[in-house]
Amino acid sequence: MHASYGIRSAKIMSDGEHNSMKNVVFEEAASPASPPSSGADSSATSPLSTTTAISTSPYLHKVTTRRHEFLHESQTNNNLLESNALKISSHKSKVFVFLWDLYSAFRLFGVLLISMETFVGCALTIGATLLAYYMSPKVAVSEEQWDGTLPTILLSFATVTPLIQSISMAFNRREAALRGLASYRSAMYHIYMAQASWDWGECGKKGGRRSCVENTDDLKSVQEVEEVKEGGDGSEEDTTTLPPKPIDWINHADNLLCQLIHLSDSLSHYLALPTASRTHHRATKLGEREAKTLVFTGRKIFALNAAGRIFMISQLTEALKYRGLPGNEASRIRQWEQYLSVSMENMRLIKEYRTPQSLRLFGRVFTLLLPPLYATSFAQTAIDTESIVFGCIIGAVTSLALTSLFEAVRQLEDPFARGFTFDGIDVTEELQVLAYEELMVARSMVFPDAEEFVLKEDTKAKKAVGLDRKSRHYCEDCARIIKAS
Repeated sequence: MHASYGIRSAKIMSDGEHNSMKNVVFEEAASPASPPSSGADSSATSPLSTTTAISTSPYLHKVTTRRHEFLHESQTNNNLLESNALKISSHKSKVFVFLWDLYSAFRLFGVLLISMETFVGCALTIGATLLAYYMSPKVAVSEEQWDGTLPTILLSFATVTPLIQSISMAFNRREAALRGLASYRSAMYHIYMAQASWDWGECGKKGGRRSCVENTDDLKSVQEVEEVKEGGDGSEEDTTTLPPKPIDWINHADNLLCQLIHLSDSLSHYLALPTASRTHHRATKLGEREAKTLVFTGRKIFALNAAGRIFMISQLTEALKYRGLPGNEASRIRQWEQYLSVSMENMRLIKEYRTPQSLRLFGRVFTLLLPPLYATSFAQTAIDTESIVFGCIIGAVTSLALTSLFEAVRQLEDPFARGFTFDGIDVTEELQVLAYEELMVARSMVFPDAEEFVLKEDTKAKKAVGLDRKSRHYCEDCARIIKAS
C-alpha cells in the first residue's frame, strides 16, 4: 500500500556531546497516523506544515538561507579545526620525530606482530642451535675441517617467497574491499538524496512534490486497519469529505533513512564476524562446528539485508513513482540500488573466500620448522665468533622475522575488522559512524527545519541506537574548540 511508508514520531532525545547533529526519535510504523477529522485544522493535526512540505524546493528563500547558514557555520568550525590540526602536527625537531616514530614502530611490532608462533619458533631455533653447537665434532672444528653453514636458497624458496605472494594477494583483496565499501557508501548517499530531494515539477505545468496529496482510498484502508488495532469494528467512514492531506515527505525520507541505517549496521555486524576459514576450521570436528555456526549466522544476517532491506528501499522508489516520479529518474535510482547490492555481494565474497589455504598452510609449517633446520649455520656463526650467545641471537632473529611476516599475512587475510587493527578495514567506523554522520548532514541540508533524529532499534524496544555512535577518532579538544566558537 503506497500510503503506508511513513514513520511515527515519538519523544525527542539528545545524543550526547560527541554528536553535533540533530536527531529525531522515530519508529517504523505499519501505517501513517490517521487522517484529521473534517472539523479539525489540517495544519495543526498534520505533522507537516505548508513550509516543510515544500522544503525541498530550491526557490524557497527561507529554506535556502537556512542551508547557507548551516554550511557557513560548519565551514567556519572546520577552518578552526584545520588551523588547530596544522598547529598540533607541526614538529620542528626532526630528531624528536625520528625517536617518536622509532619508539612507535617497536611498540606496534611487539603488540601486533608477536604471536604464539614467534615464541615457539624462537624456542625451537635456540634449542636446535645449542644442540648443534655442543654436539659438533671438536677435533674437526679445531682443524677447520667442519663447516656447518647451509645454503639459504631453501629458506628463501620455502618461506619468504610464499609469504610475500600471500601478502600481495591479501593486500589486493583489501583494496578490492575498500573499493566495494566506497561504492556502497556513495550509492547509499545518492539514494537518500534522490528520495528526499528530487522534484519532478515544472514551472506552470506540474506541481511535483508540492502538489502531491494522499490518495483517499489509501487513507481509508489505513484508517480501517488502525481502528481494528485500537479495538474498533473497522466500519467504513466517509473520507471524501476530509480536506486533502499533503504527503509527509519528511516521513518518507526518514523511513528510507531508517532502512539505510539498519542496512549499514547489519552489514557492519556481518563483516566484523570472526573468520570461518582458518586451518582448524577445516581439520578438526570442533573447528567445523565453529565454522558452521559463524557461516550460518553471517548468512542469516546478510540475507536479511540483501533481500529484506533492499526490498524496502525499492518499495520507497515505487512510492515515488506512484506519486508522479518520471520513469527515467526512477531508473537512475534503481541503478544506485543495484550498485548498493553489487557492492554488498562483492564484500560478502571477499569475506567468505580467502587466499589459497594450501599456501598459507605451507607458510605456517615452514616458518616454524625451517629455522631450527638451519641450526648448524647458527652454530657455525657461534664457533666463528666464539660466542654461543651471538649464534643464538642470530637464530632467534631469523625465526622472529619469519613468524612476524606470517602474522602479517594472517592479519591481512580478513580485511574487515571490528575496531582498530594494523591494516584492516574498521567497518564499525565506516558503516556505523561515518555513514551515519553523512546521512545526518544530508538530512540537515534537505530538511533544515525538521525535528531532531535518533534512530530506535525497532518498534517494540525502547532502546535507542545512535547514542553510542562515537568515533574512535573523536577528539575532545576539537569539540571544545567548536563549542567555544
